[in-house]
Amino acid sequence: MKIFDWIKKKKEPEKQTEEGNTSIVESDILDIEIKMPQTENTENSTTETINDSKQQKEQKQSKEKEQQHDAAIRLYSCRKNTSIIPSVFEKAFSEECKKLDFVNDSEFVLTLNDDTFLKIRIITNKQETMVQAYGMANFFSKAPVKNQVLKENILQQMKLFNCIISIQFILNSDEKRTNSIIKNVYITAKALTAFVLVPTMEVFHYDGRLLINTEGQSAFDTFHPIASADFLDKEIKPTEADIQRKQNSIEILKSKKIPYLEELRAAVFDAETTLQSKEIILQRLIATYATAVQAEIYVSGKYDNPEQKMKEQIDLLNEKYHVSEYFSPKEKEYIDHPPVKEPKLFNSYAWRYECCAVFLWALSLLDLKEPNQICEAVELGNIIWNHDFDSLSKAAKLRSKEEILSLQDLTLRYNWACVDARINNKTIESLDFGVIYERHYALNWLLTVDGISDWDTVTTTT
Repeated sequence: MKIFDWIKKKKEPEKQTEEGNTSIVESDILDIEIKMPQTENTENSTTETINDSKQQKEQKQSKEKEQQHDAAIRLYSCRKNTSIIPSVFEKAFSEECKKLDFVNDSEFVLTLNDDTFLKIRIITNKQETMVQAYGMANFFSKAPVKNQVLKENILQQMKLFNCIISIQFILNSDEKRTNSIIKNVYITAKALTAFVLVPTMEVFHYDGRLLINTEGQSAFDTFHPIASADFLDKEIKPTEADIQRKQNSIEILKSKKIPYLEELRAAVFDAETTLQSKEIILQRLIATYATAVQAEIYVSGKYDNPEQKMKEQIDLLNEKYHVSEYFSPKEKEYIDHPPVKEPKLFNSYAWRYECCAVFLWALSLLDLKEPNQICEAVELGNIIWNHDFDSLSKAAKLRSKEEILSLQDLTLRYNWACVDARINNKTIESLDFGVIYERHYALNWLLTVDGISDWDTVTTTT
């Protein structure tokens, strides 16, 4: 896949990609028309010639206008320092750029030598970038990539994106101009460690190789998520307790002969964590439990009418815990509309029992099994069904943040070992990959790692 091929595929103008986000200045620029000066001549001998000339000029302008349309490219990156972005663009386009004008702190315009414009908008709002990054990951999760490890790592990369750069420009029939713009965009992308999304919904590495497209194609056999150095550097420095916690985890890994990466940073330090409250954990426990119960009811084959059976379970959980009040948006959709045509989704929710085990452990109501052993759903049910919200809250005692941090750090390193093993087609007898992933997910939510408390958007970056 050549990096310019998407231009040839593009036959119709793209729709506005940032509806509602175009500034007044952007709109003014888009509406600029080049008007030719007109002169009056009253001599009859020249009137016909002028009219013919004017008509030919208008026809030429009309034809050129028909060959022009708006184009939009986006760069996606993982970085904290965004102040260098304008200067990086200016340097990349130095031979084609007349000037750079700032619209505001997040928008600027490059005026090219042919008096056309590149309008650049930098998006760093956490909520907006997260929505778009996860939207991209969800979109490409449907791509039929044969190498599932490769696909998983690509999707993980997308979920890390925290800086989006929108580039809008006019695409015309001047192929040399177009190729120059695209080439300079890739120069910019390389300088910013950014990935390039083009209008045909293809994502390219900054070196020009195709990362993924909707057909599941990729120029990569292996890929590991990357980020700029400033993104990886934590603003908060580790305390002695943070350093010792990591060392304790590594000693456990050594004792179990589990591979580890010495350089792997902690996902979170004590000073930047916010432990969820006991009440919130109980609510999350019950909601998560209900989703796993639904999966079990539908896939077990024990029930002639799984829909009715699940309704009975929800009614009981509402009576005891008011569970319907606690579902996340994705969970509510899943509960209200069981994915009978997508049985794999039931399997993913069935694994959520492991998250419930972590929550019960955090509440001092259950001891966790070894990391290669699946939890007992019956054991979880005995606790939940024999209580209501008030009695379970009284029985629960929230473990210390240090205990939970220690398990989270160890599980992070377990998960790294699992990912590494999958990439290299290996197994680790002392770890169950599914158990570790779910524990990692639950522990990251408990500690609001990366500031994420929304259950649907928790990350498990290794």
